[in-house]
Amino acid sequence: MVFSANLRHSCAGVLPALALFATPALAEATAPETGDEILVTAQKREERLQDVPISITVQSGDQLEAAGISTFMDMQSRVPNLFIADTPANASIFIRGIGTSGNTLSFEQSVSLFVDGIYGGRNRQFMGPFFDVERIEVLRGPQGALFGRNTSAGAISVTTRRPTDTFEGYAFADYETVRSSPSLQVAAGGPVTDTLRMRFAARYGYQNGWIDNIALDRTEPDRQDVLARASMEWEPSPNFKLFAKAEYGWADIVGQGFEFVPDGGKPDYTVDTLDDRLPIGDRSNVFNGTVQMDFGIGTHTLTSITGYSWYTYDQGFNIQAKQPSRLVTGNSEVFNQWSQEVRLTSPVGEKFDYIVGGYAETSSSDIARLSLVRPPAPTPPFVRGSSFDVRNTRDFVQDTDVVALFGQFNWSPIEQLKVTAGLRWTRIKKEGGTSGFNFTQPPARIFPPFTPPPPIQGPRVPLNGSLTENDWSPNVSLIWSPSRQANLYVTFAEGSKGGAFSETATLVRDFVLDPEQAEAWEVGGKFSFPSFGGFLNIALFQTDYANLQKSSIDTEQAIFITTNAAGARVRGVELEGGARPTDWLRVGGAIAYLDSRYTDYPNGPCTFPNELVPNCSEDREGDRLQNAPEWSGNVFADIDVPLNDRLRFIGNWTTTFRSDVNFQDILHPLEVQPAFSKTDIRTGLTDTDRRWEAAILIRNLFDERTSGIIFQTFQAGTNPLVDRVHMPDPRRSITLQARYRF
Repeated sequence: MVFSANLRHSCAGVLPALALFATPALAEATAPETGDEILVTAQKREERLQDVPISITVQSGDQLEAAGISTFMDMQSRVPNLFIADTPANASIFIRGIGTSGNTLSFEQSVSLFVDGIYGGRNRQFMGPFFDVERIEVLRGPQGALFGRNTSAGAISVTTRRPTDTFEGYAFADYETVRSSPSLQVAAGGPVTDTLRMRFAARYGYQNGWIDNIALDRTEPDRQDVLARASMEWEPSPNFKLFAKAEYGWADIVGQGFEFVPDGGKPDYTVDTLDDRLPIGDRSNVFNGTVQMDFGIGTHTLTSITGYSWYTYDQGFNIQAKQPSRLVTGNSEVFNQWSQEVRLTSPVGEKFDYIVGGYAETSSSDIARLSLVRPPAPTPPFVRGSSFDVRNTRDFVQDTDVVALFGQFNWSPIEQLKVTAGLRWTRIKKEGGTSGFNFTQPPARIFPPFTPPPPIQGPRVPLNGSLTENDWSPNVSLIWSPSRQANLYVTFAEGSKGGAFSETATLVRDFVLDPEQAEAWEVGGKFSFPSFGGFLNIALFQTDYANLQKSSIDTEQAIFITTNAAGARVRGVELEGGARPTDWLRVGGAIAYLDSRYTDYPNGPCTFPNELVPNCSEDREGDRLQNAPEWSGNVFADIDVPLNDRLRFIGNWTTTFRSDVNFQDILHPLEVQPAFSKTDIRTGLTDTDRRWEAAILIRNLFDERTSGIIFQTFQAGTNPLVDRVHMPDPRRSITLQARYRF
């Protein structure tokens, strides 16, 4: 692996420290009754992080807000082996090198999101997952037994803040000075009666873009969003509790984050695109509702969770990010989902405990895609180009029905030993179809008659399909706890990503894709050191994937072609921890090593330098996966020291680092983001009661220029050998923050 000079410099003093301490400060999601111990619900019941035989990183809501982290794109810098590929149409989440690649809207993710127990397989279902949250848990590796399908690479579980027994609230405002971007978040709640508690929260944000559009004299992408949430807890008796939540949000994005970079160069954060054929931007609306009921039945708890999710969006972007507008595309979707989970949980503390339950879900999706293609001007002297030359539409509809039964059982034959076994059966039925038409406008002659010839229209060949799957996902763990401060475990787990329909397919045989399967082994240890407030977690893992759903771009047609094409193996080591050497200082960090390669890919897309050869394929066994950096990690230091009997100084320094990452499967050197490190610092003041706080946050202190994705674009009007499109990451920012609690 090749490290950049600045990464070598940053890591020189870091790696020895990581040998002793290695998760970010964000892993301090504490509960008062357990002091510095972290509580999680990764196994659908509250327990100590150190007792869970899974590699997990936990981040609290307060720390996310303080660090200015409001999206998954921001969060990836704080969680090793988490990578977000922000493709033109959506963001794809990768854990340990596995995720859903390609700009395919009909696919669910390989890493699923769960908010208050509600499944979200599409990244647009929860527009504001970082809004007024209690904690976020990132679970690495297959999570099929308890969380279900589409968790073959991992899962992300979000717990929002619940109504409290006493009246409380806060207001949190920040203002980013470089791009003049304000945001305001408020929340308040408490008891209404002796049995009823409520909470209300709202957020408004406006973010000016970081790319200058010199053609339209504006910055891009400019984003404005509003989120609102109301929740309640009703507890009329000790044996019954009702939690209900409703949230709505909308977002309006003007412009896009792409930059056309010719001749193998680097982004300069300027573009010259126009809105001449389709408004460039993204407009979305999202609603989510949750009702959870907990019934006490003797010593057991029966839980019912009902969820509804709905969103719509319209989107347009210029995929070449330059003039003239050769290829402009638009996407829109209407999606809704109902889900119901019922589970019975036994009490803990006995030799045998368990969770059993069932799950049902139904969802529908209606996707419309539009492509406006204008090839270079024709060469004959007596013709001229028309307003557009080719107009392609694709409409895709899908209905999904899911039922599942699951259970997990814990048995402790002796005090220091626990055996965990889980199993989930899932039945999935999907029906899908695609249709559309191609509209071609021939060029007009420059002498009479000037009227263009009649357009040529042709319907796309309609494709329809259905699939039914029965999936079994087991997990088994053996946990040895010689003391409360040490847990050693070995875990075997299976997971799957369901079959899917490829909306871009043109042949029936390519329309239905098989599910991908994962088998994982993980060996780890979790250790606590109360004498100096420290912990150290280590995990060694290997996961084998079969029928991996892979996408490769066809730049001649400007579409992604998705097939079941590969087997893959990912393996590595994750080390994380922290310590509190003094009352006012906490230090720590995390580091991850990842080796991810194809084990079976006989007819994969050709790699550089043969990637442009028509109909080229090659055996890709042994090649590294895309979006899978070999090294990633961070180090941090938190300071909280009294200045006098009224004021405290607070500060945080965090450096994150990542090795080279290749964004595309053709392994082209122009599509590699070189290794880098970025440093954030935050300093401020708070009163001793922590009722108010004022701080300055500087992100990307040394103004590192990096790209979130790089891809080869539509070939017409470009040089595919050296021209690329980048999505440049934001540069250095300086944010003023203020918080008041009441």
